[in-house]
Amino acid sequence: MAFVIRNAHPEQVREQRTSRTPRSRARGTLDLGPGARTLVPALLAAVAYVDPGNFGVNIAAGAQHGYTLVWVVVFASVSAMVIQYLAAKLGLATGRSLAEHSAQRYPGIGRILLWLQAEIVVIMTDLAEIVGGALGLKLLFGVPVIVGALLVTAFSLVVLALKVRGRSHFEPIVLGLLLVIVGALLWQLAVVDIDRAALLRSILPGPLDASAALLAVGIVGATVMPHALHFHSAASRVANDGTSAGVGGRRAFAGRRAVRSIVMAMTIAAAANISIVVFAAALPTSAAESIEVAYAALWAQSGELAATMLGVALLASGLAATLVGVQTGDVVMQGFGRRPIPAFVRRLIAVVPCLVLLGVGINPTDALVWSQVVLSFALPGTLIPLLLFTADKRVMGALTNRRVTTGVATVITAVIVGLCAFLVVSG
Repeated sequence: MAFVIRNAHPEQVREQRTSRTPRSRARGTLDLGPGARTLVPALLAAVAYVDPGNFGVNIAAGAQHGYTLVWVVVFASVSAMVIQYLAAKLGLATGRSLAEHSAQRYPGIGRILLWLQAEIVVIMTDLAEIVGGALGLKLLFGVPVIVGALLVTAFSLVVLALKVRGRSHFEPIVLGLLLVIVGALLWQLAVVDIDRAALLRSILPGPLDASAALLAVGIVGATVMPHALHFHSAASRVANDGTSAGVGGRRAFAGRRAVRSIVMAMTIAAAANISIVVFAAALPTSAAESIEVAYAALWAQSGELAATMLGVALLASGLAATLVGVQTGDVVMQGFGRRPIPAFVRRLIAVVPCLVLLGVGINPTDALVWSQVVLSFALPGTLIPLLLFTADKRVMGALTNRRVTTGVATVITAVIVGLCAFLVVSG
């Protein structure tokens, strides 16, 4: 199985920190050289930033408000760079995930509440991923949504169980799907007219009415994904060669390498998200009603190929994101539950609520948008512990946050909480 779900024993972690002799590369990971130790986890985490939830809120934002909310996408993407850096550092410095640290630091009722919040995050994430993949199958092949949801779930279990010569294919499949997503979305920009001056102006923040505020919070929830923090901290805790980040200068170097990798990965995700808003801005306002309506409008306006590319991107997004979601559920369960739970049981806990909602006939696009709003409200419960851990020298050692890093992360957290509070007041 891929390194992202490995749960290193504390004795192994201590041994890795003191050893100066690199071990052989962990089985089931990509062997792309030293840079892959931070780039692969960053790219895998970036999948969370181009999941179907992003399609739902960004298409609605573009169709309803044109380029008005591009600045929210930019803010959310820059925020993502900062907080994903903190998550990666936590894993690099300590060899433990955010869930493991939270369970240890806040025992008793604190651990239970944080665990419950993390499980809600996993369920809402799974809802968006499964709905997105099912919608992609419906748009491309006419498969009913509930059947598509079952197929997406089955795909995730098959891929995660698939091993050839003891090597998991999780990472190359997810990275290949990410390439499809980004390529298909950027291609859309070639078939729409873009008002470049208006697009540049939209980077600056502007006032939000109640409708825009709801979508802004959804964009933040879809872009700054709380489950990605759990995932990235776990994915970074053990390097691809089986060693930890090391000590002293080696840790500092690993931290700098993580910055470069995260900036690269999050820039790719930001470009994809902005492209969704931009091509949706060229569609009629009615396209905001649902992804299906947007698909039909794109077909009528730009042709079958353009619409097909949107369907392909959505399907690839749902498949890739659900694979990452399964791994995140494993990280959360192991970190807070402190005991192994069968993969099938873990998957049922996250998937059954999603399938029930789809079975009762909930509008798929509404499910996508509201799942992202719920994720926004869950962000403080994930961000605040992460900020406290990474600012603690006893935990982080040489990779402890600098004051400016802590200050920027604090401002980002305050703005996100403020957006959620504004939604409550204006709603």
